[in-house]
Amino acid sequence: MLSRRALLASSLAVPLSCRKADGEPARTGDEDHELVDLSHSLGPSSPYIQVKDATFPFERTPIATIGERGVYANAWRITEHIGTHVDAPCHFADGAACLEAIPLADLFAEAVVIDVRARALRNPDAEVTLDDLAAWEAQHGKLPARCAVLMSSGWDERWPSQERFANADAGGTPHFPGFSRTVVTRLASMRDVLGIGVDTLSIDPGRDKRYQGHRVLSAANKWALECLANLGRLPPRGARLFVGAPKVELASGGPARVVAWVSRKRVKK
Repeated sequence: MLSRRALLASSLAVPLSCRKADGEPARTGDEDHELVDLSHSLGPSSPYIQVKDATFPFERTPIATIGERGVYANAWRITEHIGTHVDAPCHFADGAACLEAIPLADLFAEAVVIDVRARALRNPDAEVTLDDLAAWEAQHGKLPARCAVLMSSGWDERWPSQERFANADAGGTPHFPGFSRTVVTRLASMRDVLGIGVDTLSIDPGRDKRYQGHRVLSAANKWALECLANLGRLPPRGARLFVGAPKVELASGGPARVVAWVSRKRVKK
């Protein structure tokens, strides 16, 4: 298993050449590994959790053009929790670390991928359970040190449709998969777990309007990743993860570029 130092050195030693922005592999200069983009592109059509008088779509307004000023630039109107993003612990816990206070080393992790895609196809309210965690460990061993536990539900295939991604019922309650509170409580207590992540709008199942898992995870001073993409391309363990979180003072979270570094022999096409 590669150390964070080896991963960083390998990433910086050679120029990267991404073919596309839709999650296809990128060359690393290392014939044995590929980069997998775990982020959706953020734009005005990106889905988000709709909260009355609080949240709104991403907005982009040009403030300069090449033709008029010789430079191209935009102004953004944005919330912290939209698109592929990271939740800082202070999102749900007073006195916990905000985004700029997350240690740099804690943004590198080994990805642990729990696949619930088959169950999510049958039931949009599917949850990652303790049985899922036990089954993963029975097949792949104990959770590795400094890991991030990620739920792969296949929900990223619904992006960028707000209607399909939120999957709200007639009463406005969303229905999408997430981690059960019991699993979040177990993972939050484990020193080896730096954070958890999902390919849906929230680490909590969509119907949980109390955000119980968020509260438990934040109280343990751990981060969360939401709206991830391409988790189905990662192996159950062994991929190295980097969370490109913005360093914004007192931010409860922010859009992030999340990248996995995967053995070419183990990446899924």
